[in-house]
This record gives sequence, structure tokens and C-alpha cells, in this order.
Amino acid sequence: MSDGDSVLDESAEARWVKRLFVADNSTLANALGGPNPTLTTQALATRTAEKIFERYFGGEPWVAHDTPVASIDPAVTQAVAGLPH
Repeated sequence: MSDGDSVLDESAEARWVKRLFVADNSTLANALGGPNPTLTTQALATRTAEKIFERYFGGEPWVAHDTPVASIDPAVTQAVAGLPH
């Protein structure tokens, strides 16, 4: 995708409407996240939130170095994050 054929930039911000972000599976070129896109949607939303925080609030990214919390159920978070039980 390039500037000429995509609506969003690499941070999921609209190219022509500043501060308009799209944080769901419609950001994907094929609009699919798999048979059950819940985790894909959560990942896109988290990444987009981080990009907003960096770009407009001067924050530091956290996704690359912090342990993700995928659920209020510790067993689910451990399974998704690949953490030992």
C-alpha cells in the first residue's frame, strides 16, 4: 500500500482527516482477521492506542517491552502471551 492507494497511514490515522484513527479489522487490506477475529481486533486497537499516545501525547511505546494482558482471566493471558503456568 502507498500514500496514493490507501486511506490510512502506517499508524492507522486517516491521511486526510488528522486525529481520525481506525482501530478495527477494516484497517486490513482484506478486512479479515481470521475465523474468529477477536484477538486480531484487540491487537489492532492496542497498537493504534499506542500510536496515538506516542504521536499526540509524547508517550513511550509499551507494547514491545511490557507483558500483554489479554484477559481478566490469568490462564487466558498466560496462554496468549506464551507465559509459563
